[in-house]
Amino acid sequence: DKAAMRRALAAAGVPQPEHRTVGPSDDSAAVAAEVGLPCVVKPLALSASRGVIRADDPRAAAAAAARVRAILAEAGEDPDGPLLIEHYVPGAEVAVEGLLRAGSLEPLAVFDKPDPLEGPYFEETIFTTPSRLPGEIVEAVTRTTADACAALRLREGPVHAELRVNDGQVWMLELAARSIGGLCSRSLRFGAGVSLEEVILRHALGLPLGDLRREAPASGVMMLPIRRAGLLREVRGQDEARAVSGIAGLEISIGRDRPVRPLPEGDRYLGFLFARGETPAQVEHALRTAHGRLEIAIGEAEAGEPSGAAPAQG
Repeated sequence: DKAAMRRALAAAGVPQPEHRTVGPSDDSAAVAAEVGLPCVVKPLALSASRGVIRADDPRAAAAAAARVRAILAEAGEDPDGPLLIEHYVPGAEVAVEGLLRAGSLEPLAVFDKPDPLEGPYFEETIFTTPSRLPGEIVEAVTRTTADACAALRLREGPVHAELRVNDGQVWMLELAARSIGGLCSRSLRFGAGVSLEEVILRHALGLPLGDLRREAPASGVMMLPIRRAGLLREVRGQDEARAVSGIAGLEISIGRDRPVRPLPEGDRYLGFLFARGETPAQVEHALRTAHGRLEIAIGEAEAGEPSGAAPAQG
């Protein structure tokens, strides 16, 4: 429940966007003006930025709230439940992958998101690590994440946090007691090639964790975006993408002739590209180059064929 998270962070003084919750009978336009424009309208549940919409004026905020409620209804959630309206915080966005041990946060990776996430929808694409932000900013990011964990009374296990950095100030967007989603964890290896999942399981079982330093100098993942709705007919150029220097893997996670749909209604990515290199810049370049080699053919759904995307898996 993202509203409960916001309340706990506010009580602990963790910096976060100005926010309010709105019910179906509340004036979303007035609340948006109150928190400050532009704003972001989002559901209290759902994941992968589904149903998260930026609005630049009160009228757009009211329209966004109606659209989010329709998305909730389609997802089998209560469309009449509360929504969050938050002030939009500009700036660089980062993600923190960490492990809590007896209440102490062990940062495993800080990811940059080189593509600007400015809306109106917030489809994540490239993650690279280590962060290229100044060391003192990275320290502030991990410190804010640790403070948020304490505010939420989390003590053991994986955490995944999303933060923004604006004019040197760090803002907590969201934190969840889970690891990074989808196949993104494949971009991380620790010690002598240990996966993130093995680290988490060893911690849960009370086994020695060994070396938690990342294996490669730099690594990253690209979540392949879906640009329009329809049926996925073919992804051409896969061999050419895999042949790009630095690319460590490519997984297409949607089958041929399956429905696809972009955000904010969509709930999954087309697939994942993985890269390793000496620097984050090299990793980013490899991911962009490989993505440029792919030709994604999406056809129109014919009469009688489903038009919605299959639920996310993994």
